[in-house]
Amino acid sequence: MKEIKIKRINKVTAVQKALENLREYIKNTENKFLPSEDELSNSLGVSRLTVREAITVLEREGIVSRIQGKGTLINSFITKLENRIDFGSDIEGCLKENGYDVHFQVEYMKYRTGNENEIIKMNLSPGDTILEVKKLLYANEEVAAVYVDRIPEKLLEIKDFSKEDLIPSIFPTVENLCQCSITHDVVHIYPCVANKDLSMDFNVSLNAPILGFEVFEYTSQGDIVMYNTEYYTDKFIRFTLCRNVAYKA
Repeated sequence: MKEIKIKRINKVTAVQKALENLREYIKNTENKFLPSEDELSNSLGVSRLTVREAITVLEREGIVSRIQGKGTLINSFITKLENRIDFGSDIEGCLKENGYDVHFQVEYMKYRTGNENEIIKMNLSPGDTILEVKKLLYANEEVAAVYVDRIPEKLLEIKDFSKEDLIPSIFPTVENLCQCSITHDVVHIYPCVANKDLSMDFNVSLNAPILGFEVFEYTSQGDIVMYNTEYYTDKFIRFTLCRNVAYKA
């Protein structure tokens, strides 16, 4: 088995770590404002520039607002929203908080030749092989979500892994296997209907309406690492979108 190298921390990673810590602070604090950039820089152990970039992300997400002369306001009403579709939703955590026993199952993991649609979407060459992984998210004994993840085989520097390595999240494993860092994704949302497989997975009638996600995972260099499709019904999961509608002249 090929040795997995420890990746050097880069600027993007520092911003991501700062975001994680700031979100945790915002979730638990009763303060109305964030500490100053200097205080955050010292507390987080990162530069003011990294802090500023992290706050900019939070501002785009609507979690905070910069108020001249006062500081960075925490929008407490935003922090109470669940399943924010605009910056990624902790589906598993939300289900657990509502009393469900949550677990994942990898239904299959297989290599196959990419079809025409996948070749176009993942910038592959005809005949390229992909790894396809299908996972089911259970709430108690019912399927709450279906995930189909696709990774180009040529990106996999390590191929000695099992289904268990992909639970609960596939992302850390893929980053290790591909020796990369996934920094952002693009999500297309579309209404669809349940085919034979999905109707059996969700225990719904054939052609029942469901919500589909088409997700593209990218590195900081803009290279696509994964192409995923996700499916949900409204029995367990509903998504929230927060939009900044402030008028700017």
